[in-house]
Amino acid sequence: MRTALWMIPVLLTTSTGLAAAQDMKVAYVDMAQALNDVEDGKSAKGKLKADFDVKQKKLDELQTQFKAKQEDFEKKKAMMKEDVRQAKRDELEKDFMQLQQTYSQLQRELIDAEGKVTQEISTRLKAVIEKIGDRDSYTLIINIGDTVLYYKRHQDITAEVVKEYNRQYGKQK
Repeated sequence: MRTALWMIPVLLTTSTGLAAAQDMKVAYVDMAQALNDVEDGKSAKGKLKADFDVKQKKLDELQTQFKAKQEDFEKKKAMMKEDVRQAKRDELEKDFMQLQQTYSQLQRELIDAEGKVTQEISTRLKAVIEKIGDRDSYTLIINIGDTVLYYKRHQDITAEVVKEYNRQYGKQK
């Protein structure tokens, strides 16, 4: 994709490139918006949010239990023998490490789930974009995400891509 972007100025500055550029039909798609706007994207976002809420609740419970143990230790540590105090301190350290590992694991699970869903939808979106490109004889369709600073709004086909995606894939699940 980036290779195609640097070639545009080269094509426009050559005499044969100028003729070719006049025949070019270019469109733009905001892939991030399309991912959020398709029915699958909205559905996945809801499921991921629900999954996040469940995992956050579990993590909150573990944190509450850890804080309670820590506060209990702080209250009673002055009355404990040194070996008991050290054993409790070690136990708290172990619990804290377990809490951090659980947090990291839950975060990885969420990131993996989001990545999987995003990849599936992106693959389908690209297929839809190819069909629209072939059907409407586009020479180039560019993702307007982070690389394009300006574009003619009438050449943005994001809404059309979302509509076509929903038509093709919306009722499958």
